[in-house]
Amino acid sequence: MNHADADRLRLPVNAADPTTAGSRELPAKTSNTWPIFLASVWKLARQKYYWSPSRFFRIVWNMARSIPTQIRVNRVLARPVYRQLAKVNPRFPFKYSGLNYLARGLTINQQAECFLHHYRRLPNLLPEEVLAQILLEDLLLDEIREGDDCFTVRMGLSRPYDDAGELSLNFGVNGKVVFILSFTIVPGWIVQSEAQEVFLVSRLQGVKGCYDEIQRATKTLYHLAPPALLFAALCGVAEAFEIKAMAGITGTMRPEFYFNEEGAVHIQQAYDGFFRELGATKGRANFYLGPMPALEKHVASIEQGHKKGRKGVRTRKKRATKLDIARRIYLFLSEAIERGSTGKVEQPCSIGKEP
Repeated sequence: MNHADADRLRLPVNAADPTTAGSRELPAKTSNTWPIFLASVWKLARQKYYWSPSRFFRIVWNMARSIPTQIRVNRVLARPVYRQLAKVNPRFPFKYSGLNYLARGLTINQQAECFLHHYRRLPNLLPEEVLAQILLEDLLLDEIREGDDCFTVRMGLSRPYDDAGELSLNFGVNGKVVFILSFTIVPGWIVQSEAQEVFLVSRLQGVKGCYDEIQRATKTLYHLAPPALLFAALCGVAEAFEIKAMAGITGTMRPEFYFNEEGAVHIQQAYDGFFRELGATKGRANFYLGPMPALEKHVASIEQGHKKGRKGVRTRKKRATKLDIARRIYLFLSEAIERGSTGKVEQPCSIGKEP
């Protein structure tokens, strides 16, 4: 895959976007965000990481040629919660211009459109209080208790690595995050989907050193692996947000894909293999595309061949568990959105795994 600018997918930057046509956007006054933007630049300039001449030149060059885009970004980020986030994370106002933001192969203009669409849409989907809790802390979406173990799904701003997706679903085992799924709400035309907007899944990654916890959770939850569990959670979020389609990156779109041959095989299986298993197919822009939720195989196919007996029972329980997780998260988010204007969101009740 050639990632030179000349070979990148060229799409209209200002394509019509019906999903944001009626979005609740603040008046076109950016004067209150420029001081925060300039403060962010000053904070980054004082960090040694940005003292590299080549890195500094690239950042300055990108900023100089994207002033109109930055004005649009500043307008969107004029909301109080976004201004507060920019004070905490100085990269936030211009992170969209970073190398390999979301996926290798996107142009900076496309990256900016993804960033703008996502942060325009969030206030339309979530009350200010709920949005602030997700971006500045995190929100507990679901909790399953089995004996002494507690498995959780939380949604929050991707951190500390925030270029692989704007929001993350974090799977925790006994208070420790062990697996992460990151996603962003992007316009469908970016990935050449027929849907107006999609969840772009751009990170599926276990936390280093958490193999034992991942194995423990997988065994306890009917061999439901964390990526499948978190995708079920994402289906619940999609239902609450009324988003009907998803897109997934290929392994070659991950920056680390080319580090070594052994790692490349693992990354390709983690992404391409996972999305193919969901029934997603590659579209014209090379992203995997599929519906939300993914179409399950017919139940009759589960009872054939090697899946008879105990494996068949396990498969049925895995499917039921995924449906339960998605449904609980949908109901919780729907209620949280309704209650959001009253203050901080109540946490979901713990659910025990069925015997």
